Amino acid sequence: MRHDLASSMPAPKSLGRAFKSWRLDKAPSPQHTFPSTSIPGMAFALLASVPPVFGLYTSFFPVLIYSLLGTGRHLSTGTFAILSLMTGSAVERLVPEPLVGNLSGIEKEQLDAQRVGVAAAVAFGSGALMLGMFVLQLGVLSTFLSEPVVKALTSGVALHVLVSQLPSLLGLSLPRQIGCFSLFKTLAAVLTALPRSSPAELTISALSLALLVPVKELNVRFRDRLPTPIPGEVVMVLLASVLCFTSSLDTRYHVQIVGLLPGGFPQPLLPNLAELPRILADSLPIALVTFAVSASLASIYADKYSYTIDSNQELLAHGASNLISSLFSCFPNSATLATTSLLVDAGGKTQLAGLFSCIVVLSVLLWLGPFFYYLPKAVLACINISSMRQMFFQMQELPQLWHISRVDFLLQVPGLCILSYPTPLYFGTRGQFRRNLEWHLGLGEGEKETSKPDGPTVAVAEPVRVVILDFSGVTFADAAGAREVVQVRERLASRCRDARIRLLLAQCNASVLGTLTRAGLLDRVTPDQLFVSVQDAAAYALGSLVRGSSTRSESREALGCGK
Repeated sequence: MRHDLASSMPAPKSLGRAFKSWRLDKAPSPQHTFPSTSIPGMAFALLASVPPVFGLYTSFFPVLIYSLLGTGRHLSTGTFAILSLMTGSAVERLVPEPLVGNLSGIEKEQLDAQRVGVAAAVAFGSGALMLGMFVLQLGVLSTFLSEPVVKALTSGVALHVLVSQLPSLLGLSLPRQIGCFSLFKTLAAVLTALPRSSPAELTISALSLALLVPVKELNVRFRDRLPTPIPGEVVMVLLASVLCFTSSLDTRYHVQIVGLLPGGFPQPLLPNLAELPRILADSLPIALVTFAVSASLASIYADKYSYTIDSNQELLAHGASNLISSLFSCFPNSATLATTSLLVDAGGKTQLAGLFSCIVVLSVLLWLGPFFYYLPKAVLACINISSMRQMFFQMQELPQLWHISRVDFLLQVPGLCILSYPTPLYFGTRGQFRRNLEWHLGLGEGEKETSKPDGPTVAVAEPVRVVILDFSGVTFADAAGAREVVQVRERLASRCRDARIRLLLAQCNASVLGTLTRAGLLDRVTPDQLFVSVQDAAAYALGSLVRGSSTRSESREALGCGK
């Protein structure tokens, strides 16, 4: 398929329509755009383990590029907590903090330069991957991004952001924990170092949260009554900066401050391409998360305001945004939930709202940077946490999700795996069926780490206790395929029993079930392992998991895999 780059640029028509609409409506005011772009940009830079000024760069260049290429009229791009946290993990792994404390000024600059280079290389790699997905026209993948999956991702990351910011809230200088169980490692390190907390930074954090959280709640509850949202972030930044300056908190109590923000823009610089093989494993999930979050958010506003988006065009827009902005030392970026909703509430209806926010960031980079010199980093950590408010409240939707669709609810329940096999079972696919089942059960040759069929090596993070085989997509089974199911069930019986895994079969059509019965399946499974629908099997599985967590003896019987 031939791709014409000119046809992939909707800018002239969309920006013309944007300008016409913008003339009819008021432009977003500075009190909306300033707290929604500049301050979170600096705050999320701390999550990415780079100096705050690079958060401002990431709040400027991607917005310009997306305005030219994107199809989401209400979408605002820039720094995003999820991507910043993922980028920070890669940066800390590749450029760790030296064990020797009290680095000199030159050593600190060299460390920051190396970390910025890695973050830019991650952005370059993720952008290149999204451009490759655009060439392959993989935008159709957005149709498989269900709302429960995206909400589960963002809710989990919100918890990680909260824990990662605890050292900054308490004034503790702790190295970032990376790898498996980093959440619990960070909590353990914070609890161990708790006696060394800084009273001054702890007080600043408490006062900041006491102001930011109620203000955000008021802005949400009285959105229709307030002529303009209360700029809590701006007030907090001004108060904290003035307090730190007048009381010399940085010198008297060693409060960490933002420091000097370099004016202007960085020189364009190609990221170190030698780093690409090392960061590929980080760039791929970042590219997928960028597309998942951005496409989902764009679809929400497109449905709300009755227009359509082009998923492939979104791949091009975000891919080019990340790749080009990486030349200006930006870290990975995507659509931002908080900024988008704030600009929409302020009256923004087109891409010009994003361009107006660029003007605000530009003013900070050129003239207002010195005013942030005495801003405590603890305040930025509090802004990070308060910006996660909506993601934390998503967890309240779990009871409603249970009533609507128990399968979607169980996407967020550990210990349960719903395995769908959407192809016929015949002699040509029987081997693939066995390998897929063994991999998802974690019963391959490896123990904790195994190789996915035709895929990379991954770690099994959560032990599986109940597996539902969804056979609704199996339209046909021949004798070889049926015997394979029975043999796999027999071969895995002892290993499932040892691992306390229970296999359930759901939504198998009459023809396929007849073939499996004639092959001897009912001689090896009990009737309580067969279900008419996936929903019924999921409800039964949840009951087994709840009972198993309360009584160990009942767990062995309920999760046994066969007689």
